[in-house]
Parts: sequence; structure tokens; C-alpha cells
Amino acid sequence: MADVIYWGLVVASFLLAFILSTLIIRIGIPKLKTGLVETKSEEATDPLDALIRYGRLPESSKAGRVFDWQSTGIWIGLTETLLIFVLVFAGAFNALAIIIGAKQFVRNEQIRLIPSYYLLGTLANLCIAVLFALIAKHGLGDLSLSIASGLGLEAQVAQMEAP
Repeated sequence: MADVIYWGLVVASFLLAFILSTLIIRIGIPKLKTGLVETKSEEATDPLDALIRYGRLPESSKAGRVFDWQSTGIWIGLTETLLIFVLVFAGAFNALAIIIGAKQFVRNEQIRLIPSYYLLGTLANLCIAVLFALIAKHGLGDLSLSIASGLGLEAQVAQMEAP
């Protein structure tokens, strides 16, 4: 039972990391100053113009929602966070560079248009996901044992603590 509690807390940690990084990337980053000059057109027709003039995201400027499940960006972020969790749990911190390389390869056109948005978004997601994965890996074990003890599962807790 303590294992179930532990993995439930790991999944909750993953979801919390995904939600937090998505909110930061989709709401916080577009509100930052881009340092770019506004264009003269009346309507924003390309993603860069939409970001500069209206603070709209490149992926979901039409939908206007933070969690737009039809946007490729939300799915990239979800799989990126999942991959970070898997790599941290495997102890393969060097392999985290794959994420940056893959994103550069796949989103080369968009990165050229708005490099600061994609770099800051990738780094924000990377930092948040690594932090939550480390907390899940190292800090939730004791918490799950405490919860199991509180639920009266002392026999299973003793088995888990035995060498």
C-alpha cells in the first residue's frame, strides 16, 4: 500500500510540475518584454507579431486558452515533462540535453522567429520538472511511509524499511 501511495504522489508531482510550467510558459512568458519593436500592421497575422502586439502565444493565439489540447505545444510540453521525470528517476541527467536538441531540430523555424520565448519556455519547464522529479524521487518516500503508518499499515511499512 505504501508503494501505491508513493507512486500516487509521484504522479501528483508530475501533474503539478506540468500545470505549473504550462501556466508560466503560456501566461507569464508572453507578458515579458520581448525587446522587439512593434510592427506597423493593424492585425497580427504571424506568431511573432501576435506575441509582440497582443501577448498571444504562437501555438494558441486562435484558441485563446492556456490548456488547448489541440495545440502541439501542450503535447510537446507534456511529453517533455514526462521525459524529464523518466530521465531523473533513471539518474540520466546527461540525457536531459536530448530535450533541448530535439526541440531545436523540430521547432527550428519557430525558434528563429522568437528565440527568447522558446529558450525561456524550455528552460522553465526543464527547471520546474527536474525540481519536482527530484522532490518526488527523494522526498516523497518518507512522506508515503508516514501516510501508510497513519493509515494503520505498519506491517507493510516495516517490510519496506527492512534491508
